[in-house]
Amino acid sequence: MPRAVRHINEVRVIDALYRQGTSTRADLARDLGLMRSTVGNLIAGLVEQGIVLEREVSGSTPGGRAGRPGQHVQLNPGHSAIFGADIGIGHLSVVAVDLGGRLIESKTVEFEGLQSDVEQTVRKLADMVRRAVKRLPAGQTPRGLCVAAPGLIDRDRQVLMRAPMLNWHDLPVGRLLRDALKWDDEVTLENDANAFAAAEVYGRRWGSVDEALFVYVDAGVGGGLVSQGKLQRGHNGYAGEIGHIHLGEQGFDPKTALEGSFESYVGRSAVLARYRHHGGKAWTLAEVVTALEAGQGAARKVAEEWAWWFGRGMASLISVLNPGRVVLGGAVAQIYRHVEAEVVASIRKHSVTPYPLPPLEMSTLGDDACAIGAAMTLHRSMLDFDKRLVFGGGAALAEGTEA
Repeated sequence: MPRAVRHINEVRVIDALYRQGTSTRADLARDLGLMRSTVGNLIAGLVEQGIVLEREVSGSTPGGRAGRPGQHVQLNPGHSAIFGADIGIGHLSVVAVDLGGRLIESKTVEFEGLQSDVEQTVRKLADMVRRAVKRLPAGQTPRGLCVAAPGLIDRDRQVLMRAPMLNWHDLPVGRLLRDALKWDDEVTLENDANAFAAAEVYGRRWGSVDEALFVYVDAGVGGGLVSQGKLQRGHNGYAGEIGHIHLGEQGFDPKTALEGSFESYVGRSAVLARYRHHGGKAWTLAEVVTALEAGQGAARKVAEEWAWWFGRGMASLISVLNPGRVVLGGAVAQIYRHVEAEVVASIRKHSVTPYPLPPLEMSTLGDDACAIGAAMTLHRSMLDFDKRLVFGGGAALAEGTEA
């Protein structure tokens, strides 16, 4: 169908501009294998919709003579804002990115009311989003919100099925937030580890990751699996629950969902329990990290044990997934900086020799990484093909869906 073909090519133009930042009609035509007249027609339509900006840039011909001005095109950063949020353990974060994927708003606050009062959390988060919307420049409109949470997400129903760290079960968080915001815009949910991976893949490292494993270590342990540059979700959408793989008979944290699981040895509660076991006195992870930085014996012992179990779990994951890169994030991953050599030694001990190990690195994103990734997940879906239009669907065709 001509409309579907046009839509596909519009999305290809938008995607190219997102990756390149700025281009020309001629370069776009060459890169996309389209005729210049086709690209010109597409650009004109996108400019009319406000999605693309076009400006003249003067040039010169060889020999110094003035040349015809060139037409440079780029995505319009002021067209819309896509919001992301993170319901973390002890904090809430809200961010906004523009159409080009650049961070334009960011706010993280400490918030301890999560485990007992869902309504309080929703009200606080909705208030943070409203305040961020008010700070947007005139004409830049919100285009939706994606919320990251530490648990299993039913993406079809947009329900947080299970978040034991928050003591939440079967909650329609998306609908509750939409009602609190009184929005007609899209509100979706995302697992926090998948959001962390999306922040790296779709955000600041666009196009640089083909096969990778993103490991998010906080209260639990989650993974984002990337293959051929795309986040993999599995058959039911639950891929990446690496914290539930079995490492032993009994971990350090008896309150985890599965005794002896990866997260029962290396998660936040496991670290705190082990620290107290070795005679330390701390009730927060920050206290343990501070003690580790000071070289305290109990903290060092905990870090060494953490490295051994973390390396054991990573060896299994690396053997199965064979990633080209492993990126670590989350509050507990700070420990890795102090025991990097010990982690690598543990991975090698639990791997078949001479199995090639991928590079392990720490994420450079901050505390709002999951919120950024949530926004980028929604941003990416908005710049993707409308499958109803491309593969058939009377509703989309009747509405004349555009890019």
